[in-house]
Amino acid sequence: MDPDSRLNRILHKLILRSFPNLRRRNITIRWGADDELLYCTVHQEQYVIAVNSCLEKAGRGVLEGGIAHELCHIDADLKLGRYQRQLAWNRYSESYWYRMREERATEWRVVQLGYGAQLLKLIRFARRLGYTFARQHGLSYAEILRAEMLRSQNTPSWSPMCRRHPKT
Repeated sequence: MDPDSRLNRILHKLILRSFPNLRRRNITIRWGADDELLYCTVHQEQYVIAVNSCLEKAGRGVLEGGIAHELCHIDADLKLGRYQRQLAWNRYSESYWYRMREERATEWRVVQLGYGAQLLKLIRFARRLGYTFARQHGLSYAEILRAEMLRSQNTPSWSPMCRRHPKT
């Protein structure tokens, strides 16, 4: 099986299942992220997700977790206007705190979409390869595990994004 076709099948399945706003967008995926496991970039309205070749032997769930994370970045990006998008990209590249906040919010979106188990698989696989994760990279393993546990129990306050309003 061609590794690129494997990535493309996973990408298209995730878009069809969970990202309806991205169905008509020009998004490609390829092997070739050198310094990171995965990353997303945009050039002339075409989004490219690059995947590190160390993930070639990873299972489908591992790849789904990483690709869903990048698709959440793209989805959030497209909700911004041109000026706001450029400002967000600048802040992301220049500010540690902005980047950390964005990565954590993105991973909450991944969990909310139902890909928390895949995100956990990605973290476990990456740790076996020697990667380490800190708050700046997103949610901790324990935070994702807890959110998944609460989500599976249909607890309404499983996400910190969920706010309870007092009864009036």
